[in-house]
Amino acid sequence: MLVFFDRYTENVEKLRETMRCMGRDAKITVLRDDGFLPSGISSPYEFFVYRNRHEDLSEKDLFYNFIDLPAFWEVRLSGWTTGGIFDMGIEKAKIYFRESVEKRNVQRVEWHMEDGWVYKVDYYNRYGLKYASEFLDTDRNVESKVFYSDKNQEIVIEQPVNHMIFLLENGVVRSMFDSYAGFVDQYLKEAGFEDECILFVQDEKTLELFLPASNAGNKWMRILFSDDELLNKYTGTGGQNGSKFYAMQKNYPENHARGEALILTASDQIEKLEYLIDELPDMMFHIAAHTQVSDKLLRLAELENVKVYPQVSAQDLDMLWSNCDFYLDINHYREIYDAVDTAHMKNMLIMGFAYTVHHRELMAEECIFAADDYEKMVLAVKELKGNPVLVRERLNAQRQKKEEIWKGFWDRKETGHGI
Repeated sequence: MLVFFDRYTENVEKLRETMRCMGRDAKITVLRDDGFLPSGISSPYEFFVYRNRHEDLSEKDLFYNFIDLPAFWEVRLSGWTTGGIFDMGIEKAKIYFRESVEKRNVQRVEWHMEDGWVYKVDYYNRYGLKYASEFLDTDRNVESKVFYSDKNQEIVIEQPVNHMIFLLENGVVRSMFDSYAGFVDQYLKEAGFEDECILFVQDEKTLELFLPASNAGNKWMRILFSDDELLNKYTGTGGQNGSKFYAMQKNYPENHARGEALILTASDQIEKLEYLIDELPDMMFHIAAHTQVSDKLLRLAELENVKVYPQVSAQDLDMLWSNCDFYLDINHYREIYDAVDTAHMKNMLIMGFAYTVHHRELMAEECIFAADDYEKMVLAVKELKGNPVLVRERLNAQRQKKEEIWKGFWDRKETGHGI
């Protein structure tokens, strides 16, 4: 099975960790390849360029002195992160190092005219080979990008202006495509993954690139979405094989069952908030919003067991994720910061009302309360707070919910059905 990403992000590593937790194996491929993808991750360009000849290549860095240059040209260091290529004292190109200047390993070389126009950029990869070149116009727009074999033969040519991609063999065009979707379809076919591939959608651009030319997603066995808005947009257009991606991890942070509860909200409509604050005076309620908050919430911030964070900063949000052991999914309307799944990954016990929870499928049933059971929620919190053993039992049930989602995914995959 292959999972296809448009580019390498932290979601790739989350998926790999999830596969390990499930005892499964999946090949990861990304479209955007900078030549230094982590081990075990490939790209269509690398497939076509090296044709599974990776065993014949050894990973090595390209020291700047070994760039292939005309006779009598020289290389000089010109800064902590750059060098230069000179001919008769005139700079012809800038060298950019992949790491610190002490190692001087080349990542790219930008060739320029005397007036500063960068007309070509050469990219080098983890094999120390010139992997690709971009040819630019005077406005620095890429007119074409060429990918080379280890023998410096042109293998793939992209023309972003007219959205054309060409596959070459021995200098002759053997295939051409008018979209990335067609190019990727050819890759999946030749790589042998045509019938068992999953698309991972990380942004709207991915939808535009790959789904229209794939029969509204039917080309893909499954389509995983990094957030709800993207999934809802896909299902709203009739897509039926999409699922929200829920990451799993082997190790979870410790939950100390302290009386620190987090609520993330986009409004001041938080169910039974005042009642919970009154009935749980030993619970500290942290209420964070990504916008300014209403006077109603600011007044609550005057209470001893309430802290409000308008336009919460990334630093404060990280602190709250680390310090809170309970997440109360009791805010109405939309979810922010992918709160429930993040709370799940942070090993926070998630509690809420049946009509406010945003992702019931991630919650232990014992932590979901009916509309008129707010008193029962209070009793449950009191029983849980300071009781690590009981909290662990609830957290185990909570983690099992995500495992059940993935087991269902694999069972349906193996029987040919969707989630």
